Amino acid sequence: MAQETKASDMLEQGIDAYRAGEYEEALEAFEQARNLSAEAGHREGEIESLGSMGVVCVELERWDDARRFLDEALSICEETGDQLNKGKLLGNLGMMYARQDDEESAVEAYEQAIAIFEEMGETAYQKDIARQMSKLQLKRKSFFDAIFSYRDTLPDDEEATGTQKMARKLFRLFGRMSGPVPEEFDDEDEQEDDEE
Repeated sequence: MAQETKASDMLEQGIDAYRAGEYEEALEAFEQARNLSAEAGHREGEIESLGSMGVVCVELERWDDARRFLDEALSICEETGDQLNKGKLLGNLGMMYARQDDEESAVEAYEQAIAIFEEMGETAYQKDIARQMSKLQLKRKSFFDAIFSYRDTLPDDEEATGTQKMARKLFRLFGRMSGPVPEEFDDEDEQEDDEE
C-alpha cells in the first residue's frame, strides 16, 4: 500500500511538471510512478503512468517512445479488461497520429475510442474525442466529415449554445440534400425556426 501511495504522489508530481511545461521532469516522475505501481502490482497505476509518459513523448515529438508507452499501456488494458482507460489511450494515440499528420490513423484511433465510450455510456469522453476528430477533419478541409463528427459533440438534454443551434440547422440542411434527417435535429429546429 505504501508503494501505491508513493506511486500516486509521483504521478501528481509528474502532472504538475507537465502542466508547467517541464516535460523531462514530468517524464522522470511518470517513470518512477510506473515502476512503483509495477512493484505494488497496481495495474491501473501502471496504465496511467505509461499513458502519461506517452503524452509527454508526443509533446517532445519522440514518436517511437510515445507509441511504445501507449502500446504497453493498451496491452495492460487488454489483460485487465480496462475499457475506460483503453478508450482514453486510443484518444491519445489519435492525438499522436494527428500531430504526425497521419489523418487516417488518427481518425481510426478516434473512432475506436468513440465506440468504446459510446458502449460504456461515457458521453463526456465520447464528445471530447468527437470534438478532437472534428477539429482534425476541419484542418484537413474534410468539411462534411467535420460537421458530422461535430454533431456527436452536441448536448443531448441541455440547452444548446448559438453555435450548436446553427450546427443543428446545418445538419438538417445537409440531411435534406443527402437523405433522411436525424430525428434529434429535425423537430426541435423546426420549432426554433417558427419562434424566430
